[in-house]
Order: sequence, then C-alpha cells, then structure tokens
Amino acid sequence: MRVMWRQIGLFLAVVALFGAVAWAQEIKNPDTVIWITHGSAETCDPHFSYDTASGEIIFNVYEALVRWPYGTVDANERDLSYSLDPAKLQPMLATEWEVSDDGLTYTFTIREGVRFQYVGVRKADGTIEWVDYDSLSPEEEKNIVPGYGELTPEDVEYSFERGMLQDRRGGPIWMLLEPLTGYSSLRSLVKAALGEDRYEEIGGDLHKLTPEEQKLIYEKYIDPAVEVEDGKVVFHLPKPYPPFITIVAHSGSWSSILDKEWCIEYAGCWDGKPDTWEKWWNPGGGEVAEESELFNIMNGTGPFKLAKWDIGVEIVFERFEKYWGGPAKIKYAIIKKTPEWSDRFLAFQAGDADIVTVPLQNLPQVEGLPGVVIHRRLPTLSMNPVGFFVAPVVVEGNDLLGKGPWDGLGIPPDFFADINVRKAFCMAFDYEGFIEQVLLGEGYKTHGPIPKAFDWAYYQPEEELLWQYDLEKATELMKKARNGEIWEKGFNLTILYNEGNETRRVAAEIFEANIESMNPKFQVEVRAVPWRTYLSYLVAGKMPFYIIGWLADYPDPHNFAHPFTHPEGTFPAHQGEYMISEIFEPYFRELVEAGMATTDLAERAKIYYEISKRAHEYAIDVWLPQAYGFRVIRDWLQGFPFNPIFPGPYFYPMYKAYE
Repeated sequence: MRVMWRQIGLFLAVVALFGAVAWAQEIKNPDTVIWITHGSAETCDPHFSYDTASGEIIFNVYEALVRWPYGTVDANERDLSYSLDPAKLQPMLATEWEVSDDGLTYTFTIREGVRFQYVGVRKADGTIEWVDYDSLSPEEEKNIVPGYGELTPEDVEYSFERGMLQDRRGGPIWMLLEPLTGYSSLRSLVKAALGEDRYEEIGGDLHKLTPEEQKLIYEKYIDPAVEVEDGKVVFHLPKPYPPFITIVAHSGSWSSILDKEWCIEYAGCWDGKPDTWEKWWNPGGGEVAEESELFNIMNGTGPFKLAKWDIGVEIVFERFEKYWGGPAKIKYAIIKKTPEWSDRFLAFQAGDADIVTVPLQNLPQVEGLPGVVIHRRLPTLSMNPVGFFVAPVVVEGNDLLGKGPWDGLGIPPDFFADINVRKAFCMAFDYEGFIEQVLLGEGYKTHGPIPKAFDWAYYQPEEELLWQYDLEKATELMKKARNGEIWEKGFNLTILYNEGNETRRVAAEIFEANIESMNPKFQVEVRAVPWRTYLSYLVAGKMPFYIIGWLADYPDPHNFAHPFTHPEGTFPAHQGEYMISEIFEPYFRELVEAGMATTDLAERAKIYYEISKRAHEYAIDVWLPQAYGFRVIRDWLQGFPFNPIFPGPYFYPMYKAYE
C-alpha cells in the first residue's frame, strides 16, 4: 500500500509540474531581450549626449573607470541592495584607485587585457584596417597592431581630454571641466585665460582662436588635468570636488572610455594635437548632433556592440563574444521606439516585448494580465517632470510665436520675463488633481531644485515653498502682468511635448484648460513632436514653455542645483538671456559654486536651502508632482539590474527563463 501511494503521489506531482508549464506562455525570442518604449535617441557620441534616450545606448556599449553596485528587480526578485555611496563603488576599467588626503589627486590603475569591440589589424600591404574583434581567429589576432583596440592609460587620458575640448553647448561636459579646471565651460575658461577683451573680440567663438592660443589653453589647463604617470591615469583637481569619483562612474555617457587610435584614424575625431582642437569644439553649434564624428558609430569595451540604429524606430545590440567580463547570457538586446501606448500595450500583451514603458495613468491596463510582473514604489533620483520658462525666446525661424508684432496672436518673445506671468503659471496647475488622477495616488508634491531623496539638503518645512493651486490668485496676477497689456490683448501659446509621453501631455493639457479658463483671449495649443525635434527646439531656445525631466548624473545635490539654477547649467542655458542675466547670474551663480567649495555637510545644506528659497521667490520653474518609480516586465525576465542612477536597462546580466 505504501508503494502504491508513493506512485500515485509521484504521478500527481508530474501532472502538476507539466500542467504548470503548459499554462505558462511560451518564451518568445529566448536569446533576445526587448524593451518597448518611446523617445528617439539624439546621438551615440558620449561627449555630445545629454538625453536619457542616448544614454540608454551608450550605457550598454561603453564603460567607465568604476561602476555602481546594483540590486535585482526581475520576475522573481525585488532586491534593492544597490548603493549610491561613493565608498562602495566597484572596479570596472580601473582595477584600483586612490585619492590623496587633500582631495586634489585621483590615481587609477587601468585594467590590462581589455579589448575594444573593433581593433586595428595590419594588412599584407602594411595598411591598418579596423575589424570586428569577434570575427578574428586566434591566428588572426596576432595581426592586431599594438594599442589599436587594446585598452591603455593613454585611451583614458584622450577620452577625458576630447570631452573637455569638445564641450558642446548645453552638453554634459561641465561635469568634467568644473572639477578638473575650475570652470563650468570651455568658453569661461578661455575668457579667464585670455582676458575679457580678447574674448569679446572673438565674440565667444572659440573657432577663432589662433593655434598659439589653443596650445596655451591645452597645455595650461586641459593636459595637466589628466595625465599618464608611471602607467597609471592621474587626475589633478585645482580644488577639492566632493562628488568627483561619482562623476567618472558608469552611469553617464561623459565618463565613457574611447579608443584613441580608432577615434583619430577611423572616426576623424580630435587629432590629439594641442593647437588644432577648435575644429572639433562645439560641433553643430551644440544643436546638430549629426555634426559630431561619433553620431552613429560606436566602439566600446562594453558587453554589447551597436548592430543597428534606425533612428526613431529601434536600436539593436549584439553580444560582444570576447567581452573581458565574459559574454552576456543573451545574444541580442533591442530597444523598440513606439510612441503610442496602445501599440506598446498590444506588443507587450502578446509577449513580443519583455519590458514596457507604461504611462502611470495606464498602469491599471497591465495589472492582472497573465505573465506580467509589476514592481511599484521603486526609489528614484530625478526631477521629472518640470515646467521651464524661457525669456526671451529666439524669434528667427520660430513658428511658435505667431507672425508679425504681438497683437494677441502668438506671444511676445519676453512673455515670461514678467514674474507675475511665471507665478500665475505656478498657481494654475492642479497639483493634487494631477497626483490623484494622473499619477493614481503614486506621487507627491515637491519644491525644487533639490529632490527629496537628498533629505539633508531638502528645505523643510516644505509647505513654505510648495505652490498651491489657486486660479483666483493666478488670474489676478495675469491681470497685473505687463501693466494689464496681456489681459487686454490676450495671447496664443504653444506647449510642445515629446510624443508618447502621456504624463507630459496631460500636464500640458492641465495648463491649457486652466489658463484658457481665466480669459477667452488666452489660447493654449498642446502639440506632440518627436523627441529629437523636441530637443532641437529646446537647444535652439524656441519654446516659450517646455516640460521635461532630469535624471541624476551622479548622486549629489549639486547635480540638481547646477543644471537647474547655474547660469551655465543645462536648463538655464536654454531659458533665454533675460532669465540668465537677470535671475540665474545675480542670484544663483555664487550660491551654486559655494555649495562645492566645502565638504562640510551642514554648510552645504544651508546653501541648498537658500537655493530652493530663491527658486521659489523668483518662480524660475514649475515644480510638478513627482511619481514613484515602477517597473513592468514579463514573468520570464531574470537578472534585471536596479540602481536609480542608471539611465535605463543594463542588459548584460539579463536572461529569459521561468524560475
């Protein structure tokens, strides 16, 4: 009898096992992870890139000196054991590093035996050809030219110097220039080095520098900042810069390590000479990404190669088989760009995507779907979305202003120079309604620019700086604006949003409804445009008001204070000359720079409190409600890394299986 019952038990167990497998959906494309999202990337150039969509590509192809520890949030696990503590950074292309006691010298030992994805091979005729390293047999590898595709300390030096000398307008290189030279831009450095008269003579155009002047700048400021000494890479800082080690970590594109020889000989990047760099400075005026040599080509040391970039459609990564850390578990990773949520939903529901970007208001559509896993309330390190005022906007070639002199059609270029208008917009947004109806209760009010994640630097009591929805007060302010002229004439304002971003669309429509309700002469149009078009309008200074977000580059309040309030910061640089000269320059520059002049946390906190107070006083931006993070994936996706500092999915540890 006991044997019989054991046999029956075994039979039932087998039935249960195979029954469970039968009910599970077949894993589609088992060797490929597909993320379906929206937002077209702007570039593949690590030193031009300063948008999240581009960073998502660069993050998987290029690597940095050190990396952040990450947890895992996948189909079966919610491990939040990531760290943002600089003391816990891990080796990547550097195996070890040390910081001098005075905080002025950082020394890195570079990992040996690392190859780039494309290497230089000597052909029979003596010329060098760049080929896919994976395609070479062991015998063919003997023809690789030393240094051509082999990671060296000189590659690291070149990568940082190229970034500092390119310094495209509105780009990320302030994060290298500021700690390494003491200046936030190459323009500022040149102005200080050559004098204001010479700077005015060239009109701030560094392309007009003589070879001698270029050489002086390079030899006095750029070259000494990063050197190869005794086979190690050494950074020399003019003064302590608390978050420097986090800036060179693997999360942002600017710290990517390039192959010097490939960049110069194949791609046509800066030739490494001290007196020629102006040719490569500020490509495309900072606006035309295609003008950069690395716009659509890549050669990194990371686990994936760029196989295809169909702009606005998809990015295809192929596994780097000879990756120094060992090949990835999946052969391909694909980022599909699908602006419409309904299309993303259908693809995800069918199992044709493993990760999906879901507008928060559409989250109920995926709840309870078979084979879908949702992780809620994940930590974030961002300010997204935020509404930005521009004054004045660029008039030439701007189709957002209306035609001819302002007569109630369109808006005047300096519309938002009036603080009454800015404050009225801050009061015309229904914050609580947005949280409840759009964020489905999964969000919170905040003031800026310092996120709540930095609790030691976030001003309290926060109620003193939180804007309240009050249409009556907003209306009174609009009546005062420009001595009543706006109320009398009216205006027609166009608010753009990047297509596919439903949260920003709804935010723009809330402004539309509430502003128009004040006065029938007030007209607001909300319009969707592709992400790359949106960025081009932003950089060109053509949008009077725009909504965009900010993901931390590195985990420090300075990374929010500078891009939001410093006159040379990412957003102020595109908020118009009035906002720069009348607000950001006189009221914020010294404060932002003072925040980095001390390592005393209490002193830094006081400075960030004051920055937040002034941001409220001058109504520099609209600090919209923030959403908690969440992740929607298929129940077969394993090994999905999590760290809120990451710009997007890091595909290397991922694989697909039922576990």
